[in-house]
Amino acid sequence: MDLGTLIDRLPEGLEDDLCIFAKKPWTATSAAITAALEEDSKPPEDLLEKGYSYFLEVHAAKEALEAFGGRSPTKLEKRDLLIFYAENDAFPEWMHARGPQDE
Repeated sequence: MDLGTLIDRLPEGLEDDLCIFAKKPWTATSAAITAALEEDSKPPEDLLEKGYSYFLEVHAAKEALEAFGGRSPTKLEKRDLLIFYAENDAFPEWMHARGPQDE
């Protein structure tokens, strides 16, 4: 599965206790998978060996998408937001530039 498709599926009930792992550089077409962290809160070694990197926890990704408020974002906006958020641990400037007309 690719990262864009996985992000699109977030509202469909991906389990909150899972994490998203994707191959870098992170783009919508990056290979991605969900998996649980190991007991010591480390990524599964087999995923790291296959070139996957920790992206976000599913529950954190869902919470980040709540920044859109009552507005219905496009798939591209959701993907761009989460990739930026995962890389920077912050929201992109364009999220702060939204005015009342965009809500």
